Amino acid sequence: MSAAPSLVVEDLVVEFAKPRSLADMVTGTHPPTVRAVDGVSLTVAAGQTLGLVGESGSGKSTIGKAILGLNRPARGSIRFEGKAFAERDPAGQAEFRRRVQMVFQDPYSSLNPRLRIGSAIAEVLRFHGIVPEQEIAGEVLRLLSLVGLPGAMVERRPRELSGGQRQRAGLARALAVRPTFLVLDEPVAALDVSIQAQVLNLLGDLRRELGLTMLFVAHELGVVRHMSDRLAVMYLGQIMESGPSDAVFRDPRHPYTRALLSAVPKMTTVKRQRAAVTQGEIPSPLNIPSGCRFRTRCPMAQPVCETVPPEVTVGPGHVARCHFAATPINP
Repeated sequence: MSAAPSLVVEDLVVEFAKPRSLADMVTGTHPPTVRAVDGVSLTVAAGQTLGLVGESGSGKSTIGKAILGLNRPARGSIRFEGKAFAERDPAGQAEFRRRVQMVFQDPYSSLNPRLRIGSAIAEVLRFHGIVPEQEIAGEVLRLLSLVGLPGAMVERRPRELSGGQRQRAGLARALAVRPTFLVLDEPVAALDVSIQAQVLNLLGDLRRELGLTMLFVAHELGVVRHMSDRLAVMYLGQIMESGPSDAVFRDPRHPYTRALLSAVPKMTTVKRQRAAVTQGEIPSPLNIPSGCRFRTRCPMAQPVCETVPPEVTVGPGHVARCHFAATPINP
């Protein structure tokens, strides 16, 4: 029996107006609007992790920020535990902000450089009234221990920590309000590979220990492979393929998913022959190709790809937006 949905996003559209230039102001013209997210629907079940993957500029971070209310949708709905943010009373909105937290790619920018780590975490505990004043010092130490940092870190400032330590401190600060849902926006992208593994293992342990639900945003499939129960692959504002993590890795049906998988390093001494999986540069979001938006880079592109591709179901909960999705793509 599948878990109840914690987050449901339906037909989400997020647009940004291009800044007006001097020429625009003189001529009285309005600059074009960029549609960063174009009709995205996704569901994250309680206690599970959805990996949202795609190249930079695909719109995945925009979705994460829209969930927290940092980006205002032009259309669509975002419902957390059955309710949209606007449907909640002030107390319910405050509860939402406490229970849904975001961990950013650059932990240094999310930590006050003037505050010691202990003070930064204590500030959150005090503001939200998580524990009585006399218990704050002990709770700070507990949170640091939870993310694998020694108690001595309470006296350090962000600039005195390594990248991995700062990310752990940022995670401790997010966990201070006892959230149930974490949006992880490229949390290991700025870290060395060896440190990435440590942080990923920590996140996996925390998910199991605290029963967290997660949206894990990344640009590399290899990063989310062992973290995600389900995967959604984005390109130019749309989801190209989604399904159970194992199914997508074992049997990718969209050429773009195949391209991302080909970039995942593999431990092998056997020389492999690969056909080209992409060509050209990613189009500008101001000039998205008609039909399948991946067709200008796709080695499988045919004239039919100039029409909007169907969303083909290829397995239980596994769909791909491609005219050829019904045919398996051989490795």
